Amino acid sequence: MLTEEHQPDLTGAIQAVIAALQRQARNDGELRHHLRVLGAALLSIAGDSDDADTNALVEIIVNGERSGSSELQTEDVADGRATADANVPVLPPATDDDLKLLAAHFAGQLDVTDQPVSALPSTPSDQGGAIQLAELSDCFQAKVMHIRQSLGSLGKNPLGSSPCTQWIDAKLKQSAQSQQDDWEVLAGSCEVAALVADALSEMVNNAALKKHLPEGLLLAAEAQSAVAAAVQRLHKKPDPAQERFFRWLRQRTEAEQVYLPRYMRRGDTADPNQWQERLVRVQAWRETLEREIYRRRHERKLFGKLRYQLSQVDSGAADQWPRALQTISALIDLGVPPSHRMLRQLLWPFRDQLNVASAEARQLAWVARELARAATSPVDAEPLSPGDRDEKLVEQVADLLRNTSVVLIGGDERPLVRQTIEEAFDLRELIWCDTRPHRSHLVVEPFIARAEVSVVLLAIRWASHGLGAVREFCERYNKPLVRLPAGYSINQIAHHIWEQASERLSVLPKSS
Repeated sequence: MLTEEHQPDLTGAIQAVIAALQRQARNDGELRHHLRVLGAALLSIAGDSDDADTNALVEIIVNGERSGSSELQTEDVADGRATADANVPVLPPATDDDLKLLAAHFAGQLDVTDQPVSALPSTPSDQGGAIQLAELSDCFQAKVMHIRQSLGSLGKNPLGSSPCTQWIDAKLKQSAQSQQDDWEVLAGSCEVAALVADALSEMVNNAALKKHLPEGLLLAAEAQSAVAAAVQRLHKKPDPAQERFFRWLRQRTEAEQVYLPRYMRRGDTADPNQWQERLVRVQAWRETLEREIYRRRHERKLFGKLRYQLSQVDSGAADQWPRALQTISALIDLGVPPSHRMLRQLLWPFRDQLNVASAEARQLAWVARELARAATSPVDAEPLSPGDRDEKLVEQVADLLRNTSVVLIGGDERPLVRQTIEEAFDLRELIWCDTRPHRSHLVVEPFIARAEVSVVLLAIRWASHGLGAVREFCERYNKPLVRLPAGYSINQIAHHIWEQASERLSVLPKSS
């Protein structure tokens, strides 16, 4: 127990901690919330909320909150204790060691590098889950590179520290060699979490991929649990990025009403040593998503082609009818059901001609049979949906890029994603340049300089800091530079190209 002669030093230490919290709380809404709950709980423990000195202390704590946040609700505190946030993992009671660390912190005796650092800025809820997931993916990937580069260079990390890796940097200096296996397991577990978060960021708001979301949430639960277990071996304290992934997962499963039977409780943790097997499963799931995205885009493109061909037939171009029949067969082979509403709408005026042609191929016979079952013309015409409007924009951008090459800088090349982008915009070639930390940004200049390159896409969430020179290269060779904030969604790429470069692209000479 502290004696009276030690009280002045302790008071000064507490004041220093409060001042530091006050500075951080100005830009961190989550921290402000926890400080409000802590302040109310301390007042309840003291049992005298009218004490002037106590009120002054709490006034310092909540000072940064008055401008934009609501007051603490009474239900946040019960029986003198802060209630558990439904979206925050339940932590075990504080141990004697925890209390000793807190006392040492107040006394100014604790090394600040031993404290967990907030890995990510607080993200407002109205920005959507996709942005939060993209940030999480970046943070986990930064941990992977930091650990592996450090282990590969005997503890001397050439990348430098960042908010996501600050506690890792401090611990690596102490145990890079003595716990190398544990560090490799943590890196592998973070790699899995980065891939899951990245894939979820591209599909979480895509209604067409909703059926794949439950499996993705299960993989996310397992991935974040494995990270938590791997961190516990090395740090004995939670990792901020893993905790944020957990909170996002709780919120999303509640919103989607998805039940996760595993890996969401302290007593049920994933084995981090199994990260390689987990990585294989995550990669297979992501490839399934990419195939589905490609299939749906190819389907929409074929429907657009069929619509054009039938309009030409209706205008008297008889040579388009055999081509339309080939497109119908391609749609069925792709997995479109013969009873598809759009097929029935497009082919109803041509049902007699289709009956004659149905003997040519079984796919045509299936569609003709479904049309015969309809007693009257389909009246369930579809209005122009947001997806249709997006498709119109993709077509407009394709008109600007057709038969040109595009340079994409950032991330690891994914063949199916490359093919999807090339086909969506009718490109001659998509030149995908990765951004590995050890590679010089000068390697991208020859690609940007090519005459057939119409635009340069910079995936800023994957690009390394050295690629700031890309702007200079683009200016040197008169190529528009388009920044992609997250993911490789065709609709998002089309939107950013249209917003950032459509005026310049519209006046550039077309490649023959």
